[in-house]
Amino acid sequence: MLPVKKIGIDARFFGPKDKGFGRYVQNLISNLEIIDKKNHYFIFLNKKRDGEYFPKNQNFKKILVKHNRYWSVKIDKKFYQPDLDVIHFTCLPPPIFYKARSKMIFTLHDLTWRFFPVFKNPIKKFFYNLSFLNAVRNAALIIVPSKHTKKDVLRLYKIDPQRVKVIYEGVI
Repeated sequence: MLPVKKIGIDARFFGPKDKGFGRYVQNLISNLEIIDKKNHYFIFLNKKRDGEYFPKNQNFKKILVKHNRYWSVKIDKKFYQPDLDVIHFTCLPPPIFYKARSKMIFTLHDLTWRFFPVFKNPIKKFFYNLSFLNAVRNAALIIVPSKHTKKDVLRLYKIDPQRVKVIYEGVI
């Protein structure tokens, strides 16, 4: 029997108001609540989304955090408070200077910003790039939604292919 794990999930984007990312996170959490009655989860929810998530499983605890526009360099200190075994960054990479005290999982949905001019501000692009680089280098596991995205990640970041896993995103 495996030991109980303490798992943190970055849910700063949660629910339909946050469109694709929000639905991904909402579905991930609601399905984990159904299938995992053993492990303990700490859901880091944006304070603005407080009324949108109510844990249905006693092993899930909601922790309200601030989400600011400087997320690429600063994160709410509450992310450091629980003594976690695993932290899953579901949408945004962790800040540049974030040093996980536990194993880190990072879901990288796409690399559109690398191939198309989505940033008008070169400083923003610089910090975004550093955040992604930090996440890719430090994550124990990187989840991507397609083989093509996996191929792009391996080509751009030169990391061990065993650390990148394709998990297709479901449609509801």
